[in-house]
Amino acid sequence: MQSTPLLIADQQETRKYRWVLIGILVVLLGIGFLLRMVDLRDPPLGFNPTRQLRSAIIARGIYYSNQPDDGSLQRQLATTHWKMMERLEPSVLEWLVASTYQLMGAENVWVARIYTTTFWVIGSVALYDLSRRMTSRLGALFGVGYFLFVPFSILASRSFQPDLGMIMLVILTGWALNRWSEVRSWRWAICAGIFGGAAAFVKVIGAFFVGGMAIGVVIYSLGVQIDSQKQEIPKWRLSNLKSGFRNLHVWVMAALMIAPALAYYLLGSGESSSSYLVNWTILSRWRDVLNLSFYMRWMIRVSSLMEPSVVLASFVGTFLVSHRSRALLWGFWGSYFIYGLTFPHHITTHDYYHLPLLVVVSLSLPALVALVSTIVQKRGIFVQVLSVGIAVVAVVYNARIGQSILIGQDFSDHPSYWAEVGEAIPADAKLIGVTQDYGFRLMYYGWRTIQLWPQGAGSNNFSERTGDADYFVVTAKNQLNNELKDYLDASYPVYTQGVGYIVYDLNP
Repeated sequence: MQSTPLLIADQQETRKYRWVLIGILVVLLGIGFLLRMVDLRDPPLGFNPTRQLRSAIIARGIYYSNQPDDGSLQRQLATTHWKMMERLEPSVLEWLVASTYQLMGAENVWVARIYTTTFWVIGSVALYDLSRRMTSRLGALFGVGYFLFVPFSILASRSFQPDLGMIMLVILTGWALNRWSEVRSWRWAICAGIFGGAAAFVKVIGAFFVGGMAIGVVIYSLGVQIDSQKQEIPKWRLSNLKSGFRNLHVWVMAALMIAPALAYYLLGSGESSSSYLVNWTILSRWRDVLNLSFYMRWMIRVSSLMEPSVVLASFVGTFLVSHRSRALLWGFWGSYFIYGLTFPHHITTHDYYHLPLLVVVSLSLPALVALVSTIVQKRGIFVQVLSVGIAVVAVVYNARIGQSILIGQDFSDHPSYWAEVGEAIPADAKLIGVTQDYGFRLMYYGWRTIQLWPQGAGSNNFSERTGDADYFVVTAKNQLNNELKDYLDASYPVYTQGVGYIVYDLNP
């Protein structure tokens, strides 16, 4: 007696089975959302606190600036700190969070987690539909499971930073590009352009992945032959590509993708953008990419976030999809590599710079799952049940690790600690010192403005560097130069000190 297969590809699915898979998808999305609500009110310090506090400071500044000017010190400091933040990208998420503060009548930074988690879930839905069109519904479920439950994903996707909105829009762009390549309609051309333009606008690095996918899809789609019945003939020709580039869809998509970011980053924040390009990209760090150790550090960073074997296996999966799907995936993979070369410092030091890699791995894995499923369905019921069991265990295991990390990270005492540090210093004093996260913790929780002492600098030119500062604050003692500490102890009295901090009076 032949067993009923549990793992079957899309073309073999019955309507009833298809709805069962959609039901599983809804369960995965629900669990993924609720998992990210664990310790919802915990301060945003568990994942890249510097980046999250920056967004929190901006959101608070926007919120207070929209309040009646009552002359309070808090309103003044909130707006001052906001304006001190360098304009790296438009404050879309921060404005949304600040507007929610306005509706709630109070500043509750945890609402940002609800927004970014929602972005991630929306991106998961688009990822599922894109994956099922490239492979199968079952394979797409595995891709979504990976995207939702890898511990790196759980921690990063609830953080207060614009990258999560960008990731959602990048996935939506890929989804729309794939639909355009299938039907070549104005509707999907405009959707792809709008999503792509929004992704690059929210954060300019989104342009790498939007551009990579668009180039891959357009070159493939315009290079194939179309017969008299408007059916696609899978035969790519350069002559078709040359004539295809006269396609108005392509130019409209390109304009929509480029215009918003071009207007903001070149016209609206030109000085900040230029400074970033000069200091942090390959333009000034080109020697890094010529060193083999750079690529080793890149791989080490990736392996700390995702299993390297899964990353490599997922790339193999790109060879198992159709030419159309492969064009999109290879465009994404290629753009990630170019992106890493463009930002050699960040790709080896900043974990959230690898969120796009998580997306393309989740899109590439389903092809392998679809292949395995065709093999497993030919086996007995025991192998099928065992395969499903292994998949469930993998999801539960990763979800449990993510939950344990969230529960284990307890930052509830940090706001009161930094408030204590702030209250120990006069509100109108000018501060300079050595402190964590570019002074953002002291700014946000301590309501004090501080100028940073150059990292690792000693006491040379101390008077010139401190200027008219009233106090020298030290909260990161491990970052304090030993020679400078001895100089401070010998030259200036301690104004106040407590657990983890010391404040020197520069005007005794």
